[in-house]
Amino acid sequence: MLLLLSARNVRTFHRGGEVRIPLPSPETTNVIVVVEGPSGAGKTTWCRTHGGSHALLESLPDGSIVPEDEGAAARFWVDRNVARWAEVSAREGRDGLVVVDTDPFKLHFTWSLYQSGQTTRRAWELMREVAREAFVAGRYGLADLIYVSDVDEPTLRKRREADTTRTRRNFERHVKLRDSLIDWYRAIDAIEPGRVVFGLPESGIDPKLLALGQRATRSGAALFDRLLASLERPRTPTPPY
Repeated sequence: MLLLLSARNVRTFHRGGEVRIPLPSPETTNVIVVVEGPSGAGKTTWCRTHGGSHALLESLPDGSIVPEDEGAAARFWVDRNVARWAEVSAREGRDGLVVVDTDPFKLHFTWSLYQSGQTTRRAWELMREVAREAFVAGRYGLADLIYVSDVDEPTLRKRREADTTRTRRNFERHVKLRDSLIDWYRAIDAIEPGRVVFGLPESGIDPKLLALGQRATRSGAALFDRLLASLERPRTPTPPY
C-alpha cells in the first residue's frame, strides 16, 4: 500500500485503486473513529483500506491468561480495554486521527452475550459495575465516530469459509450477537445523533462526519447511566439491513 499526502487527504493506492483518507482539518479537534461488527464482517480490511497509517488494528490476548472467576475476569477485560483506550488516545494526540479496529469500550460484548442467553445475569452485572467505575473515572469512553458493520448470517458464513488465513474459533458465538450489537449502537447514536454509521461505505470515512470533531462528552456517570437506561427499555425487533 502506497501513501501520499495531498491537502487534507491521504491518497492511498490500494489494490490498483485510489482511496482518499480524509484528515481532520486544522479547525477540527482530534477525532477517534471506531469500527465494530461481528467476526468476518470486514472490519479489519475496511480499517486498513480507509484508515491507512491511522489504522490501529485489534490484537487478541492469550485466552489461557483470562481468570476463571467471573469478578476477576470482569476486571481483566476492563483493564485490558482501558489500556487499549490509552493506546488509542496516544495515537489521537500524536496524529489527530485514529481509526480503531474494534471498540475499546467493549461492554457491548458482555451485554450482547447476556441478551442472547450466552452468559449469566451475574456475569453481566459484574462487568457492568467494573466498566461503570472505569467509565466514570474517564479511563475509557465513547469514540467520536462509530462505523458498525452489519452483515447477514449467510454472508458471514460465506466469508468465513473463503478466509483460510484465520480460524475464527468463536464464530458461532459471535453470529448470535448481531441484534443486540445493533441495539447497543442505536442507543449510542441516540445520545448524539449522527455519530454512528450502520454499514462500511466503500467511500470510507465521511469528511463531513470528521468535521463534527469530538463528542461533547466521551465519559462520565451521567453518560453511562443514560446509555444503560436506554438499553433496559423494551425495544422493537431489529430489521435486516
